[in-house]
Amino acid sequence: MSHPLTPTATTSADSYTALPHTPNCRRLLSGADHLLIGVSPGNSYYRIPTLARMLRWAHATFRRVDVIVPDRSLDSNYRAQGYPEQVARKKARTEISSVRRRVRRAFENSGIPEPEQRTHLLSELAQSPAYRALHQRVRDALATDEHTRRVCREVTARAVTSPADGPERVRDETAEGDPTGLALEYLIDELPFFIDTPSILGVPASLASYHAPVPFADLLYTENGPLRAAADQGLVLLSEIPAEH
Repeated sequence: MSHPLTPTATTSADSYTALPHTPNCRRLLSGADHLLIGVSPGNSYYRIPTLARMLRWAHATFRRVDVIVPDRSLDSNYRAQGYPEQVARKKARTEISSVRRRVRRAFENSGIPEPEQRTHLLSELAQSPAYRALHQRVRDALATDEHTRRVCREVTARAVTSPADGPERVRDETAEGDPTGLALEYLIDELPFFIDTPSILGVPASLASYHAPVPFADLLYTENGPLRAAADQGLVLLSEIPAEH
């Protein structure tokens, strides 16, 4: 993966460094039109205080901020980890509810006006024609382009972990498909927002953000394959700047 460019930071009580992935991402960062924050279920990084600080910084930096909770295909992720189907569905519902509560509490603690508190379930946004078209584009690329398929499967395989011991976590040997194939559905659902969020949300330009390097970034932002991101779509890596005491 190519190295991110020099960071751009804001100065405030809640401050983050935003590292654009490419020169085009830097251009979009300077425009500061829109930031998309994805809060992944099961990700311990997104505690309420952390989220509140990130949201305050984001709303002070960008004209619009949207939070998305990727709920669709989460049960497939858990099935890939070995949970039986019914247990995986229940676990997904429980985790999604937990994440939504955390986001709601973070907004309450942030002081951001309620009309600006934009939170979506991925499954809700997936009903739009723009999302459906992008989703099909991802599936077509996986079916026809060997490089795209290899990168996405490698990324997904690294994310699939074996379940810990316990009566509910015995691998479901009857599940159809290999674990990587099951977990791939979760990535397929997320990719449209890294390719063209503006067409889904109706914003002029957008930056997807994450707190750790995105392993498929080059596939979308520096290579010229079938999933090349739109010109008004970028990616930034967010790192919190410790407060001085």
